[in-house]
Amino acid sequence: MLLSISIKNFGIIDQLRMDFQNGFNVLTGETGAGKSIIIDALQIVLGGRVSAGQIRTGAEKAFLQAAFDISAVREIAQLLDEQGVDAPEDATLILAREISRSGKSVSRVNGQVVTLGFLKKVGGSLADMHMQLELNSLLDQEKQRQLLDRFGGDRLLQALQEVNSLYTRWKEARLSLDRLTADAGDRDRRKGELLYMTKEIELAKLRLGEDIELEEEKKVLANAEKINSLVSGAYALLYGEAGGQLPALDLLAQAVEALRNLAALDKRAETILAALENAYYQAEDAVRELACYRDGIEFSPNRLEAVEDRLEQIKRLKRKYGETISEIIDRLKAMRGELAILENTDELLQEAVQEIGKVEAAYSQAAGVLSTARREAAGLLREAVSAELLSLEMGRVAFQVAFTEISGPARDGLERVDFLIATNPGEPLKQLSKIASGGELTRVMLALKAILAVTDEIPVLVFDEADTGIGGRSLQSVAEKMSQLGRHRQVICVTHSAQVASHAKAHYLIVKEMEEGRTVTRARLLEPGERLEELARMLGGREITEITRRHARQMLENASGKRIF
Repeated sequence: MLLSISIKNFGIIDQLRMDFQNGFNVLTGETGAGKSIIIDALQIVLGGRVSAGQIRTGAEKAFLQAAFDISAVREIAQLLDEQGVDAPEDATLILAREISRSGKSVSRVNGQVVTLGFLKKVGGSLADMHMQLELNSLLDQEKQRQLLDRFGGDRLLQALQEVNSLYTRWKEARLSLDRLTADAGDRDRRKGELLYMTKEIELAKLRLGEDIELEEEKKVLANAEKINSLVSGAYALLYGEAGGQLPALDLLAQAVEALRNLAALDKRAETILAALENAYYQAEDAVRELACYRDGIEFSPNRLEAVEDRLEQIKRLKRKYGETISEIIDRLKAMRGELAILENTDELLQEAVQEIGKVEAAYSQAAGVLSTARREAAGLLREAVSAELLSLEMGRVAFQVAFTEISGPARDGLERVDFLIATNPGEPLKQLSKIASGGELTRVMLALKAILAVTDEIPVLVFDEADTGIGGRSLQSVAEKMSQLGRHRQVICVTHSAQVASHAKAHYLIVKEMEEGRTVTRARLLEPGERLEELARMLGGREITEITRRHARQMLENASGKRIF
């Protein structure tokens, strides 16, 4: 239910907060006081259209916020989860919109910024807005289909679930078949491409890390002469004769021998001797390794050319198939998989056709069960609506649920649903949206809502001047029907009718006042005595007499079934 609405800088409203009660709520007041502005604000905060012209003169932004108790609305939790919005622990959901003169608006759900589309989806699950002569959810064919299915109960809903499950399978099978039945010429061309590319990579016989090893080898081969010169020079300094000098290894040996003699005379030299002996042994090892390294140096222009050619081949493959050898190998695996599918197309085609045939047969059977259940539910709904219309002084109105067959398979079954009525005997049945009279439309809506109040999960029904075009006994029946709806759902109604207002559980007076030279709108919940005066004003206009007060008192007593003050 709607707990409250807060409005700031919207229309003639500078700042307003209203708390609502469950059951039947009415808003009354003089024409132009701002009743419909409050309803407009609610419609906008639920995701409706807005214009910068609705911002209060002198303000740059308008702020609208509505708080809802969502404890009885099951589908909201799923919507919030899909959007990544945390579900409120206290079951209070706050919708808000901030509107600027630039035409931009910011939508929020529990403080989290969301898209307007998501806000509208959430709002559509919370409140059903019935604006005079405007389409609403019951005028939408899809909504009518959903309401009929809910009215049909668990058996019908289970049949619908089975149909939709089979439809999903059928659609997936069709997509698979479409992919397989792509142009045969394209398949052959693609197959040829894949054969060429896989063969090119396979013949290269790539090995992970091969390019890195080859780059190192190329560097050595390209600098073989310089490397040999450096190695030979180092070897000569250590072990041969260079420039007539003794080799470094011989000099180290002499130094070791001298320190041995020294250590025999002074033990303090033993540490130095040990270090120098270690250096000598390491130098010996280095000389042997240098000799092996020198003997292994290869002066091979042919090998250098072969390495360069192999590196160039790998670079060409990288340009075509991936930045690294690893990526090229992965690409090869993927192309082999695609090639396997293309080579088995005929077999896969046959399997896809068989799957489609099997699913279509199951779908046809399930859709038939669903259609039968819907037509049974439609007959019961027609009888129930006719009875409700009779209580709303529309006993001669004919109501019917029409079905239009769809060439399937299709989601939700093989028929579209239309609610049709004829408001006068002899007239043809027409779609609900084609009704000309706002008063008739309101009563048809009330009849449907009264029947579907138990199955329709939308918790709030809002009517803006629903009494327009209705009078006499019809108006009294509308008032009683709204009161009846208020036992199952929260009903909020803007009305100029004392008959309708007298049946409300909560009566709010909207007034327009002057404050510091500006027009402002105020709202308050009326106490019993104030309510009597307001009903008397609605009956008598400017002049409230004892007669109008007695009439107002009688209305309240008739509506409540008990005497009042």
